[in-house]
Amino acid sequence: MKNVIMISTDQQRIDAMSCMDPSYHTPNLDRLVDRSVLFTGAISTSAQCSPSRASWMTGKFPHQVGVYQIGHTLDPKGWGIAKEFNKAGYETAYFGKWHLGLSPADHDFAVTDYRLDGLELGGANDDPRFHSNKDAISTTQALNYLDDYCGSKPFFLKLNWYMPHPDTPVDKPFELIERFAEQYPLEQMPVPNTFYSDDLSGKPPFQRERSSKGESELTEELVRRDAQRYRSLVALMDTYLGRLLDRLEEKGMMEHTAILFTSDHGDMQGAHRLRLKGVLPYKELYNVPMIVYVPWVQSKRKVIPDLVSTAAVTGTLLDAAGIPLPEECEGGSLLPVMERSEPLTGEHVFFEHYKAYWGRHPMVGIQTSRYKYVYYLEENLEEMYDLVNDPDEVRNIAGQPQIEEQRAELRQRAVAWWEATGGFSREPIIDQESGWIKMGF
Repeated sequence: MKNVIMISTDQQRIDAMSCMDPSYHTPNLDRLVDRSVLFTGAISTSAQCSPSRASWMTGKFPHQVGVYQIGHTLDPKGWGIAKEFNKAGYETAYFGKWHLGLSPADHDFAVTDYRLDGLELGGANDDPRFHSNKDAISTTQALNYLDDYCGSKPFFLKLNWYMPHPDTPVDKPFELIERFAEQYPLEQMPVPNTFYSDDLSGKPPFQRERSSKGESELTEELVRRDAQRYRSLVALMDTYLGRLLDRLEEKGMMEHTAILFTSDHGDMQGAHRLRLKGVLPYKELYNVPMIVYVPWVQSKRKVIPDLVSTAAVTGTLLDAAGIPLPEECEGGSLLPVMERSEPLTGEHVFFEHYKAYWGRHPMVGIQTSRYKYVYYLEENLEEMYDLVNDPDEVRNIAGQPQIEEQRAELRQRAVAWWEATGGFSREPIIDQESGWIKMGF
């Protein structure tokens, strides 16, 4: 009997854990990584909450299921991961953030609420409007669910944390978790190199415009403040993960439970003089954590740098349970990647974005081991970066004659993929209650 748990955070970059960057303190994430396979080349399908999460539920890219942006509803009549686990005899449970319109119950998750006795805030704000508080609640629900688990049937549990996503009702954008403030002295917080080195010349005009106003009107002090608060949220999230791992170990469940940990997208944290997120192609947004623990599968590598897509989350979870992947699950599984000794020749991954509070700038991108290429579908703008010689993505080389052949090939591949997978053909279901829709986003 194989249980399956997926844990997701919101707006966590790949380097936001101490095994990747010692300026963070995440002993429990490191503990999970020690027992797991770490994919360092995982690329989100979209750097926005709802589209990215739609991929987790369907094994498809956001445009294929009509979730182009926040405020679009995932169609409950379509195929989804809970339906497949239910069919295989699993109990399906969902706690925490959803952000796909309607509710998890409408998508056939059987358990979507649970008792809260024993609730421990663990340093979270006691105001329920704060993300730290919401995550304390969903963690307690998951812990109580595991406490009550009797083993009559296997379970698929989806635990979805809001942190470190910013949404504090006061002193925005990031909440400070006081318990960890001393761990991150403000004056020691890092400022990204590209805060100084990238003036965004040669980039799409809306990036330069946005960098000098609104949330991205930054100073070094603000960047350090964000870094401190972001790290304090990650640290609190890590303690919640530790409680979950402890509970699984106490109940003797680790050996027959698969765990996948990931995030929907990252956060700019002042890189390229930009804050939070937007219609941007940078690694700070697209490269996310991907930790896969499947104790009954032997991997040839502990750390896998291969380019993989978060569209593979769905298939990986089913595959870990031994459930055959249906044809609807197009993103495949990561377990075959664990059987390889090295990346495939010609590896690549696609990604997309549509619209955010930065405005509507639909784009499709392709990343290879050498290049990242982005085409803005409605504006005929391009970005292209040499990831070997310019890993920080400072110099937009689209238009340079020496790489014209590579640029033309990548554009053809990106546009051909977009059109072959439906492009804008899927009509979105609009969530009229969404604040984004009401505000015109």
